[in-house]
Amino acid sequence: MAFGFLKPVASLNGLPCSGHGLCLPSTIHSVQSCGSPPIPYSIVIKEFTCWWPPTPMIPIFPVTPLRATVLVNRIPIMLLGDTFTPHIAACTNIIVYMCPCGKAMCPTPTPIPCSTLTIEDSGGIGHIRIVMATTLTVYALKLPIARILDPLGVGMPGFSYPCSSVVAWGHATVLSS
Repeated sequence: MAFGFLKPVASLNGLPCSGHGLCLPSTIHSVQSCGSPPIPYSIVIKEFTCWWPPTPMIPIFPVTPLRATVLVNRIPIMLLGDTFTPHIAACTNIIVYMCPCGKAMCPTPTPIPCSTLTIEDSGGIGHIRIVMATTLTVYALKLPIARILDPLGVGMPGFSYPCSSVVAWGHATVLSS
């Protein structure tokens, strides 16, 4: 008898995550003085106006020979703590710069990439994605294995920080609870 929900096992195959957020490029992020650097907000706020699209889940660190011993359909599986390439936003928001024009101040709307406007995206690099396995009973190499719908940040699926994406692909023939 299996405990919990049976879900397909996730593998290190380079397929994309689910993505998160909503792209609203006409959103005004802030009104600032001319030439000032953008004031970044938390990803929790920017989630409603910026979109991080599904991005291939490529491990930052290479698969070691020990990790290559745990295979599903000849592909290594994801384990708790696997770290992937940064997740970059593919949207812009507007900063209205108030610049001098004659004797008055004129608004100059400027589109800025969302990764620059988000604190967790480290100035445009993107935020980290780390698998947080939710299985309680299935382990490989003394670590819980990852499954579809496991979060790529700390928290629950869909409500994790800093990345709200989840694992989107797995092996349909190999299930875990």
